[in-house]
Amino acid sequence: MFLHNYLPYRLNLLAELTSENTRNIYRSKHGLTRVEWRVLVNLAEVPSLTASDLCTRVPAHKTKVSRALAELEKRGWIKRTTDPQDRRIAHAMLTLKGKRALGKIQPEMEAATNALLAPLSPEDRATLDQGLAVLERLFATTPHRSTP
Repeated sequence: MFLHNYLPYRLNLLAELTSENTRNIYRSKHGLTRVEWRVLVNLAEVPSLTASDLCTRVPAHKTKVSRALAELEKRGWIKRTTDPQDRRIAHAMLTLKGKRALGKIQPEMEAATNALLAPLSPEDRATLDQGLAVLERLFATTPHRSTP
């Protein structure tokens, strides 16, 4: 009974089950790893991000983010520019090719998410969103989303 009330386990299990719903899209159809997909979609939210920013937002270890950035750059989906004030820092941003790729993948991901949530009533969807907002405020881990 411990696991049924243990928040980290429940959140992780639900995250994995939710991710399984979309994994086939980004992995099999588009050849992306989970971290590559998360880097790509995060770069669509802001003009540019550093690897450190992405480590926080994705979240993932810096080696995984570094590999994801290298692979996305190899595909031509992102470009990195050196910070003129600190040459150790690179800013990553989507290229036109990356924006086009995201434009193909994102609707598929949204459709899969909508299909997952389809059995829920509008009230249950609102309750779910409210519960997630409470957890986001509790953990303050959504740098890209403003808190009311």
